[in-house]
Amino acid sequence: MTRKVRLLARLLARARAMQFHYLLASLILLLVIYPYVVAGPAGPVALKVLSSIILITGVYAVSYRRRQIVIAVLLGIPAFVFGWLHVITGVPALDKAESVFTLLFYAFTALIVLSRVLTTRRITTDTIYGAVSVYLLIGLTWATAYGLIESISPGSFSAESGHNPDGTFTFPDFIYFSFVTLATLGYGDITPVTDQARSLALLEAVSGTIYIAVLIARLVAALGWSPEADGE
Repeated sequence: MTRKVRLLARLLARARAMQFHYLLASLILLLVIYPYVVAGPAGPVALKVLSSIILITGVYAVSYRRRQIVIAVLLGIPAFVFGWLHVITGVPALDKAESVFTLLFYAFTALIVLSRVLTTRRITTDTIYGAVSVYLLIGLTWATAYGLIESISPGSFSAESGHNPDGTFTFPDFIYFSFVTLATLGYGDITPVTDQARSLALLEAVSGTIYIAVLIARLVAALGWSPEADGE
């Protein structure tokens, strides 16, 4: 019996040390798979399954303290329920409600994970995975915000006729636009038109640049490297 308890304790400790592994895996899974499933008849369902996995792994990633778990669950459950209800019923109001809770969930998860990354005393593989997860969560947070803005105020974004012939945008369109903006690539095939949309795009580009700078500074500090020490 004692041996089984020890084995269980080891498995739990190992799972605890890989919290960000699961979150990063779910984020990469969404970004890799969504272009190949959204065009099919089961596209909305497949996309919702992938986003639901992120909600689950996101709750687990912030499960260090009871308060964090409670907040994550209070944001994640409505996002999950409203999302699936929208897939089933197609009611636009449910899509807006899902976007609000999903945006808050992504932002909250990114902040908690970032806090863990910046305050940890020892850089591990899971710490690096957490840092990458934050970057991807930033992109998904802004993508959700863009979709919400467009649903509330149609015409907030414009696109080249070849890219968007019917004049409508889908969430995958905003995933693409968000990460292009986050990386400050600026292809120009999708353009924010209204002041609100331009403000969001500006803030995302700035946040992406600041995040990379802060993260590099944190990793350098953790490794104990400095230009003076390097020159000696």
